Amino acid sequence: MSAEEIAAYLQSRGDGVLTLRGDDPQSFPVSFGYDAAESRCVFQLLSTPGSATRPLGDSTPATLVAYDVDSPDEWTSVVADGRLVEIPEPDADDRRTYVEQATAVGMSVFDADPVDLDAAWYELRDADISGRQSP
Repeated sequence: MSAEEIAAYLQSRGDGVLTLRGDDPQSFPVSFGYDAAESRCVFQLLSTPGSATRPLGDSTPATLVAYDVDSPDEWTSVVADGRLVEIPEPDADDRRTYVEQATAVGMSVFDADPVDLDAAWYELRDADISGRQSP
């Protein structure tokens, strides 16, 4: 896939699987927005004490996989390998990118009272992004 096709796909997808790489790798479904101007994925990660996203270091190696399978002969996948970096104070553009593109997720997935969830903003930075699709 070309860089333009990958950007268009990520902007339309809104969800995927994020893997935090390291000594104890963790993978989980996420919603995201894609900022094509900066070539980065933006996440708002919600967590409870002891969850996979707590605590994250200043720069956590991570891989995002976004994909669609419409049939065995119709599929698209994009893989982005980079560093997950916290956005301490997301600006309006960060929030807009996420809100306009991320797939909405019900709160029941967390098995916790929403008031007990902590929200933090992250970006997948310096990502090596590749994509493939069916012929």
